[in-house]
Amino acid sequence: MGQITVLCLLIFSLAYGNSLKTERHETRKFPDGFRFGAATASYQVEGAWNVDEGDTIGIVLSAFWYEPESEKDAQAAEDVMQFEWGQYANPIFSETGDWPAVMKNNIASKSAAQGFYRSRLPEFTPDEVAMIKGSSDFFGLNHYTTKLVYRNESVLGYYASPSYYDDANAITYQPADWIDSYPGTKWLKVVPWGFHKLLNKIREEYGNPPVYITENGCSTNPGIMDDARVSYYMSYLAAMLDAIEEGCDVQLYTAWSLMDNFEWYFGYDDRFGLYEVDYSVDERTRTPRKSAYFYKDLLRTRSLDPHHEPDMSVPMEIDIGH
Repeated sequence: MGQITVLCLLIFSLAYGNSLKTERHETRKFPDGFRFGAATASYQVEGAWNVDEGDTIGIVLSAFWYEPESEKDAQAAEDVMQFEWGQYANPIFSETGDWPAVMKNNIASKSAAQGFYRSRLPEFTPDEVAMIKGSSDFFGLNHYTTKLVYRNESVLGYYASPSYYDDANAITYQPADWIDSYPGTKWLKVVPWGFHKLLNKIREEYGNPPVYITENGCSTNPGIMDDARVSYYMSYLAAMLDAIEEGCDVQLYTAWSLMDNFEWYFGYDDRFGLYEVDYSVDERTRTPRKSAYFYKDLLRTRSLDPHHEPDMSVPMEIDIGH
């Protein structure tokens, strides 16, 4: 029997409450049926599984928003997006299927110049294009931050060649004056308007598929009073609500993460948790941060109040019925 390995997120989802559209400065309600979650960890499921009628299966893509540095860099920003996440989204969600055109054209041109007898990008057969197109029931999205993009003569020789970055043929960066998620972060700037633009891009380019936000959050330094994280969630959730009001079919939002964990290259230095983990003791004690109280209140009220201040004097308990 063949073996299938699937990367999954353990998500706790809740759905209840009413919908009410209000002004930006007022408390804003989430739509009926909108689901929330908090991701705890990733794990692997090995082996085949049965899919019942009515079940949904989808793909999750990690995506930055790429903003052109100036008007003349609009095509460069578009190219970077197509190379980063469009290469996965376009075959599944676009009307035509297949790789993004810019990938096929750039890689074919560069391959020829580099002496390859054919493009380094494998071609889909017509049967493969048809099979892959429409194969995901939802667009799962992991999003954290935004970068600027430019393209000028300095990009020539900037990257090793051949390479993915050389094929995309543009340079990305984050301005120093953008807000850091915490002092010293090497990558996570707080740019909620990029989240808003990304959601609308997905709506406009791929026929408004159901979108599940499977990861969104920010890293901070150790400490319980994580006001920077609360502010991040406030601004990104507001940007998401703006996109929903404009027609984006966002159906689920998942905070990353429920507790601190090992964060890839940054190890235990980047703290994403609603709960702080004390790595200095064997018990790995978990303590709810201010953001945990904020998120609990968000789930309880199903509303985003820009003036809300969570009461941390109340013990963190499960509310019966929620």
